[in-house]
Amino acid sequence: MKKSIRAAAAAMLIPILLTFTGCSLTVDGVMSVIAPTETPVPGSDLVFSDAPEVTPEPRQIAYEKMDGVFSPLFAETDGDKAVAEMTQLSLRAVEGNRAPAEITRTTGTDGTVSVTIRLEKGLLCADGVELTADDLLFTYYVLMDESYDGPYTINQLPIDGIALYWNGMDSDMYGKYMMIYDEIYNGGKYESDLEKAVEDAKRAAMEKGVSEANVESDADVIKAQQALDEYDTVRADEIRDAIDNAWRNDAQALVDYTIENYSGTIALRTPYTREEVLGNTGLQVAYTMLDRGFGKFDDNGGFTANSGTTWDLATTFPTAEDLYNEMYDAYDGDVAQYWSIEGIGRADMLAAVQNSLVREWAPLDDDWRGGVQSVSGVKKVDDRTIRISLTRCDDTILKTLTGVCIAPLHVYGDVSLFDPDNDSFGFTKGNLSSVRANNGKAVGAGEYAYRETDLRTVYLDANENYWLGVTDVPEIILSKAE
Repeated sequence: MKKSIRAAAAAMLIPILLTFTGCSLTVDGVMSVIAPTETPVPGSDLVFSDAPEVTPEPRQIAYEKMDGVFSPLFAETDGDKAVAEMTQLSLRAVEGNRAPAEITRTTGTDGTVSVTIRLEKGLLCADGVELTADDLLFTYYVLMDESYDGPYTINQLPIDGIALYWNGMDSDMYGKYMMIYDEIYNGGKYESDLEKAVEDAKRAAMEKGVSEANVESDADVIKAQQALDEYDTVRADEIRDAIDNAWRNDAQALVDYTIENYSGTIALRTPYTREEVLGNTGLQVAYTMLDRGFGKFDDNGGFTANSGTTWDLATTFPTAEDLYNEMYDAYDGDVAQYWSIEGIGRADMLAAVQNSLVREWAPLDDDWRGGVQSVSGVKKVDDRTIRISLTRCDDTILKTLTGVCIAPLHVYGDVSLFDPDNDSFGFTKGNLSSVRANNGKAVGAGEYAYRETDLRTVYLDANENYWLGVTDVPEIILSKAE
């Protein structure tokens, strides 16, 4: 049926008129108020559009690897992390000016820091259960557990009381073995330091007039010799080996940190594009060496370290071990000096070595006894709030601390084992097998809800309970790449 001239004219005016919300329009002498989303009255000759309504298509994404570990606590492959991030709620996920939690950092006059995390109201999981401070406690205690070996490094942060909890000992026992560690490390990182002290004491005694025959009886010589005799050679070797191994491992951690935080200027500082460096581990090491001052690129696209070692970056590439060797030489083997300069903003390598060795030594003590079962620096304030106390907290530490997805207790933990007043947090301390048993689950308060999976594909639907409203993309299909 043909439209009337008047109807056609009205149709032409509508796009202009509807740009003003609630503007008036006269059709056949009747004044109407039409909102931009209002449909025409049935039977009228007013036509908005002849186009059919379009249903949004599912978004399909392929990932190189997907192992089916969808837990936000343990997901590590790109595909698994994608599922976890889409189905769970991150503390720092921000849309516009809104975030699911208010995070406040307060610094005391003594330099200590408290971080308060307060959840928004109404953060519902896809199954309708609301997230609370209990879910935060459960999440952080899993990540702080001595047996946790997932992708997060929360247990390496300077949280008050975490060392006692992680090492499973009381403060007296911990203090005793920390003192032993410090005496060995600071008094003579290498046994030769103590041997030199004995010779220096003998030389000083003879300069005071003590005869060579009586020098062994000099008080300062006796003291230096006692220190050498009491030196714990076994533990000294353990310290030295542990630090060397940690330093080697930290070389790779330094590469990862540099690429994650300082890759934006790769194209300006190297003969390679950012994409080329990100896709080649050898180029990543070379760029880290450049960034940290341990070498430079040459005009032919190769790389020369400060030691003179070269790589053409076509057939030969530096490794993390090469970086370690360059750093060891640059700092004359002084790991403390290395860490004070190169370790800024990352998990404390030396503290990790310290805690690990103390944890090994203390249980062998005749006075060994069990220790604290909770972390003094992590406290529940109310039903939506927890507070975390730290000895220090720079921006990088804060980013690590709050860069977690909230793992719902009722999905990934054991509710029957959650009793914070009695130091029980949803699992057996030191044994995360019950938590790992739920790795295949993907239920949380994220933008999407898990529907099903087969051997290669995961199907997600828009979460109708999402705190910011239902997304415009109703379905996500994630699959392993062919």
